[in-house]
Amino acid sequence: MSKKYSTFITALFCLFLFGFGIALILSPSRDFSDQENRYLAQFKAPTLKTLRSGEFMEKFEDYVTDQFPLRDQWIQLKALSERALGKQENNRVYFGADGQTLFAQFKAPSGDELEQKVGFVNKLGANLDVPVYFSLVPDKSFVLADLLPPNAPSVDDGSTIEEAQALCGDRVTYIDLRTMLTGERDAFYRTDHHWTTMGARLAFQRLMSGMDLVRPIAAEDLNGLSYQGLSYTEVSGSFYGTTYSASGAGWVEPDIICTVIPEGGTKGNVTVTRYPEGAPIEGGLYYPEKLAVKDKYAYFLGGNQPLCVIKNPDAASGKLLVIRDSYADSLAPFLAEEFQEVHLFDLRYNNLSLKQYVADNGIGQVLVLYSAANFSTDQNLFKLGM
Repeated sequence: MSKKYSTFITALFCLFLFGFGIALILSPSRDFSDQENRYLAQFKAPTLKTLRSGEFMEKFEDYVTDQFPLRDQWIQLKALSERALGKQENNRVYFGADGQTLFAQFKAPSGDELEQKVGFVNKLGANLDVPVYFSLVPDKSFVLADLLPPNAPSVDDGSTIEEAQALCGDRVTYIDLRTMLTGERDAFYRTDHHWTTMGARLAFQRLMSGMDLVRPIAAEDLNGLSYQGLSYTEVSGSFYGTTYSASGAGWVEPDIICTVIPEGGTKGNVTVTRYPEGAPIEGGLYYPEKLAVKDKYAYFLGGNQPLCVIKNPDAASGKLLVIRDSYADSLAPFLAEEFQEVHLFDLRYNNLSLKQYVADNGIGQVLVLYSAANFSTDQNLFKLGM
């Protein structure tokens, strides 16, 4: 390599870095990524403390990564190049063998972490005088393991759920959803980590069986697309979830969002009250306006909220408290068919005492329901013992 050529390459590289720095400075920082459905890292001025600890550089790297100019386009270009090279992963997302299913990598907790988290559930059971049930939703990488790339390392092998079940105390009843969901192609969205309405329906059947409450919904009460003896109604055919957004896999077709229970329920007069900021406001099971935005999963219940109370005075069973993550959003319409009251409690946004809440609201049963992935990483589970 000649000296002139080396100088040219060096100058070109420096010019690129300079141009990137200018673009980063001049481009307005984005607070939220609609594409990835998450908040982006922001620049924080260094202090003597953060410089010494190395925290500033860590945060700055996150900032540069999140605010990279044309970030979304670069992610898609990288995904295409990785696929062209025969690779089966991009940005911590695996490409399924069918070319259409995407899997976010699963991070299993350590044994000590899991023992601590299940310990919080056991403490909840010990603090309450009502039945407490506990269930973890298996990751899509477990349910549809046959579609994973060969020897994919960061996946759910079922051990987290097995260990969690073994750690449950006498005051907590574990309900295993794995058999009900495993192998069901339509149980999860291809482009998102959440289960579909079909998956939620299967889970509902297993949960009710585990709670000794089995009241199947008559197929003649429903209308729409047929699936496993029930009928579903398509409400959107253009859903791209967060796994798709992170992957850059632009060749993947969109998902379909369906419902099985119409607004108001198939039986009874269902009302929904939301508490997004403490004060109650009237809500609904479904929010059609959310189908026009990126995060179409918010169609169910309107998205994340600290507390949501669903009432159906004509239902057969009493009052259920569900301590949950977002998987319960699409499960809620089914629960509304069974229970006179369903209280959906999100620990991420709610600091109320659970023991006091159960007593004040006459709760008859409690269900702790999380995806295995969220349960492994949630830092708010200590509130179960409050």
